[in-house]
Amino acid sequence: MQTFILSGFADEAGKSIERQMDVLEKNGLNMIEMRAVDGGPVIEKTADELRIIKEKMDKRGFSVSSIGSPVGKSPVLEDFEIAKATFHKAVNAALTLGTKYVRAFSFYLPKECDPMMYADEVIRRMKELVKIAEANGIIYSLENESGIFTDIPSRCLYVMENIESPGLKMAFDPGNFIFNSTKPYPDAYELLKKYIAYFHVKDATYDPRRFVPAGEGDSNMGSLLAAVYADGFNGVLSLEPHLQYIKDINDAQRFTVATNALKKTLNASLGADFAIVDTAEFSEYC
Repeated sequence: MQTFILSGFADEAGKSIERQMDVLEKNGLNMIEMRAVDGGPVIEKTADELRIIKEKMDKRGFSVSSIGSPVGKSPVLEDFEIAKATFHKAVNAALTLGTKYVRAFSFYLPKECDPMMYADEVIRRMKELVKIAEANGIIYSLENESGIFTDIPSRCLYVMENIESPGLKMAFDPGNFIFNSTKPYPDAYELLKKYIAYFHVKDATYDPRRFVPAGEGDSNMGSLLAAVYADGFNGVLSLEPHLQYIKDINDAQRFTVATNALKKTLNASLGADFAIVDTAEFSEYC
């Protein structure tokens, strides 16, 4: 049976692995896109620290959907050896924690430039990183992001067509496309859908530029997810709330607001029956 798998950046729900699992479990999620945990980036954890995190997650039936690495969120003119070293750390974390996905980017460009001036260098760097991914059975999960080479759909397509590797797929982020004045659906999705292996669930508004819960922005989230389902996607929808502008509630409650919004969108657009969680359950969390 075709299903969506719900995951999320749990560092937006809590800092410790225990708190992250507590919040996600109450929201009905048992997968984590791991970016930061227990006081720092997951890619900087030692082998023993990663082993302990894995053991704690295994005991509670949790798994890791992806490593949220910062690779490629660095200047395209910076020494490439730095990015390579960071990517090796991310791959190691992925292998230890049992996921085949590492989220990464396509490098920041100098301001006020024609991005295509740096196309060859971006492709050169990414090809080398993707080869490392392939050698380890890992997928370089490319997120579209503001300021990097793949900030708009046409350059995402350029990268995919010029690398053409099973080790490179898109982590499609609707909210980030809105921040770059493009339409996530139908425009970006129809252009890139055959390369998409993973979704980040962020909605956003064009004016003001702000991330909002799924279904409350300009991404046409309900229609996007209905199309994704109709096209046979059977993978991860990973919540990345970015709702810090919502004041007077804590991180666990913000994560729950985001999760509820995605569930409501799926219930309305696909006839799903996800249960909504009362944010009051997390009122004592700090």
